[in-house]
Amino acid sequence: MGLGYTRKELGKLHRQFYEERLARNTEEEAFLRALMSMIKATLDVIAANNRKLEEDLRVLLNNHKSPE
Repeated sequence: MGLGYTRKELGKLHRQFYEERLARNTEEEAFLRALMSMIKATLDVIAANNRKLEEDLRVLLNNHKSPE
């Protein structure tokens, strides 16, 4: 089941969408979007590291309590 578009046509539509979007936005808006994306990515990494640390601590605590 296809959408009726070739890969080439979809690529053109995708490029056209981003070109129109960039034309409507100022450099400042683009910079702020990029900055917010970087901040979000940094927060996602921190959150993932916190989850991993919590898992590791849980395992350590369970292993420490088990031999008793």
